[in-house]
Amino acid sequence: MYVIFKGGSQRDEEIFSRDDVISRQTIKTYDFSSLGLKGDGVVILIEGSEDAIERAKELAKDKLELIEGEKAEEIYKKIKELEESVSMGVGAIFG
Repeated sequence: MYVIFKGGSQRDEEIFSRDDVISRQTIKTYDFSSLGLKGDGVVILIEGSEDAIERAKELAKDKLELIEGEKAEEIYKKIKELEESVSMGVGAIFG
């Protein structure tokens, strides 16, 4: 499971890294521009258990924008493509 939030800066990730349950999940932050998205800010991706995802949504309520539906799927796909291209590049260097 995953959830995606829109934040203003990298520091917005701190609300999750301070939480014992959520900090044990995968938390990644990307600038909008690195994903080819328009606008300013960052995308915060949390991948983990259902309980952790629900807790993240609760913590972020009134602080960060929750991205859902097709927009979330589109961003998640872009993140996975970026990760894949990076791993292929590293493999070519150290292969």
